[in-house]
Amino acid sequence: MDIAVAGAGIAGLSCAAFLARDGHRVSIFDQFDEPAPIGSGVVIQSTGQAVLSRLALLEKLKEFGAPIERLYGVVAASGHTALDVRLNTGADNKTGVGIHRASLFHILFGAARDAGVNFETGKKIIGAGDKYLEFSGGSHSPAFDLLIDAMGVHSPLIEREKTTLGYGALWVNVTTPRGDAFLPRSIEQRYYRSSKAVGLMPIGKPPGAAAELSALFWNLRGDHFDDWRAHGLACWKDEVLALWPALAPVLEEILDADQFVFARYAHDAIASPVEGRLIHIGDAWHAASPQLGQGANMALLDAFALARSLREHSDYNVAIKTFLKLRHRHVQLYQAMSAMFTPVYQSDSEVLPLVRDALAGPLSGVWFVSKLLAAMVSGTLGAPSLENLK
Repeated sequence: MDIAVAGAGIAGLSCAAFLARDGHRVSIFDQFDEPAPIGSGVVIQSTGQAVLSRLALLEKLKEFGAPIERLYGVVAASGHTALDVRLNTGADNKTGVGIHRASLFHILFGAARDAGVNFETGKKIIGAGDKYLEFSGGSHSPAFDLLIDAMGVHSPLIEREKTTLGYGALWVNVTTPRGDAFLPRSIEQRYYRSSKAVGLMPIGKPPGAAAELSALFWNLRGDHFDDWRAHGLACWKDEVLALWPALAPVLEEILDADQFVFARYAHDAIASPVEGRLIHIGDAWHAASPQLGQGANMALLDAFALARSLREHSDYNVAIKTFLKLRHRHVQLYQAMSAMFTPVYQSDSEVLPLVRDALAGPLSGVWFVSKLLAAMVSGTLGAPSLENLK
């Protein structure tokens, strides 16, 4: 088939690579003159790793990324453990891989290019017809047999209400700190209620980087962003150090507010990702907060499931039913869990963090709870069997 993919993000690049390898003629359309990643770090869990393995990219992921074995959160005021999830207690006993988005983009872009994908840049997509994409300025693409929307939650190919969550996060890359003050191979966080949190996540060594990097993130309400900039870095650093004094050497690397990316999040899923010959994947289908860290992994699963369904079934309608069967339940489950857990870690509530702090730490030490938490965070809970990804 002749296939158009709208958007050169994780979902679009991985889907295009799979489809091109299967012999389809694939073109990716993106508004940037040169496709490039936006953001800081992501964690590729067992499910995402299984997909990247099918593209023969797992070793490159590990080369550029950093292993993550544990999620550990502490209530700053009391020092009590509020979260302790060991990822290698899951059924597949695998760790996550923290990676800079630029590294993941580099890996997937290379795979798509090597598979023969055609890149059409400088194309701002504003709509779609039955067989073509519409661009700003009144032009449109040639006709395609299939259109794949991988443009994220703000895709112009979907009519949806504004779903931006109240809280977002500031992200900045820093040199990975060493020493006994920090846990190795871990995502560490310090909390004040659920309104303030600072975290540190290893993201490996991107191409050309001189040292291993970590992503430092800070919870921030979207309507407070302008005030944050106006108050200056010194004020913000004081807040951070009040929660986590050991970060003092790390903060010395941060000299300008422009070093940060402010990420806004959304929670929404459309009823069906399929509209005739237009298919929505990734965040265009199901956006969620980053609390379970599954956005990139879900996008990779969508890409694989769609490509495999089209490969195994020549009848388009049967292929689409197979795609939905593979993904729909998993998407619904993680949408529900994201909606449930987000207010516990990002909200103005005074009650929810008290419940979290009283229960989450002690329960995470119970063996069956720890396995459940590991499955939730690794994305294997409710997912298609990893054997089915082979």
